[in-house]
Amino acid sequence: MKRVLIVDDDQGFLLSLQDMCRDHADQFEIVTAQNGKEALERLAEKPVHLLVTDLKMPEMDGFELIGRLSKRGVIIPVIAMTAYGTPEMEDRLMTMGAFQYIEKPIDFNLLLKKILDGLAAGAKGRVTGISLPSFLQLLEMDRKTCTITVKSGRHYGMLCFENGELLNAFTEPLEGLEAAFEIINWDQGEIEIYNFCRNRKRTINEPLGFILLEAARFSDEKTEREAVAAGKKQPEEDLDPPPANLPSAPDLPEPSGLSSIGAEMETLLNATPGINRMVLVTNGGSTIIRKNVDNREFRPFISYVVITADKLRKAMGYQELPRHIILSQDRGGKLLIIPGPEVTLGLEVDPEVSPVKISAALAPAIAAAKIGHTA
Repeated sequence: MKRVLIVDDDQGFLLSLQDMCRDHADQFEIVTAQNGKEALERLAEKPVHLLVTDLKMPEMDGFELIGRLSKRGVIIPVIAMTAYGTPEMEDRLMTMGAFQYIEKPIDFNLLLKKILDGLAAGAKGRVTGISLPSFLQLLEMDRKTCTITVKSGRHYGMLCFENGELLNAFTEPLEGLEAAFEIINWDQGEIEIYNFCRNRKRTINEPLGFILLEAARFSDEKTEREAVAAGKKQPEEDLDPPPANLPSAPDLPEPSGLSSIGAEMETLLNATPGINRMVLVTNGGSTIIRKNVDNREFRPFISYVVITADKLRKAMGYQELPRHIILSQDRGGKLLIIPGPEVTLGLEVDPEVSPVKISAALAPAIAAAKIGHTA
């Protein structure tokens, strides 16, 4: 039997709520408390599946009660009751982990509906036998609203999703994007899913595909650093020179860096008609050039599309990435993405211009682009 804890300092109100819920005694049991301190005692006695609490109470108010539960790692849906509902109030409650709030005077039918919905959403499940990145992609495709907790050894982390978007992540002492990178790179741990978003305050704006790509890159870099530190691999600058009796290597082009690539590509792009917006990025995530683009949105999108294309390639058994990716826009234009070994180009193309012809003109340069040296 599920248990609902209702906390309010008005004894008459509590009795009314108990009467209201009597017809649903086969679905949940009502437990009451008159302040936050009593509520903590009830929570310590038996498990509670949903909390309904007033915010203004003596001894310990609803804010402190929710805060205490958050610090203890108690993850249950919360419905906060208040006579002073404002957008600022809702924002504060979201940050503290409240499921939602309802204004006083209470509409009993609405509250009952919220209780039943909260109990249905509050069920949790344990996930095993699947990698965390794959599981997160399933949540995105299903547009899931939930909280994911991950335990790996002594590490504990939390990922919050709303409608399939990763809003925020937490693992001591990190929060936001850095926490997400850390959690995703843990060895396979225990994953639990709670079917409500514990914290809906957004601290992450990048799409999930970009986050998974960056997390994988950070993991590779960390593995390489650890190998160097353990003496299993030498950093390139410390490698021994070749023996003197070997023939000398042919002269290599001088390193050009990103700026030289950007200048060459920009000249080529400016000579190509029909391009409205563009961004050229390294496959490590650095922006080389951009034009008429909000880098925070367009660059992660380009990376996300390339990741998705690579997953489709592997699923279908192809050996190489597609030569180009074309996406149609509602207003008639096209998004053209040209992936290369070291850089990726994203373009917005006029409706009357053929993206295939532009790809034919630009793909060879993208394929030949080298970050470290000129061609």
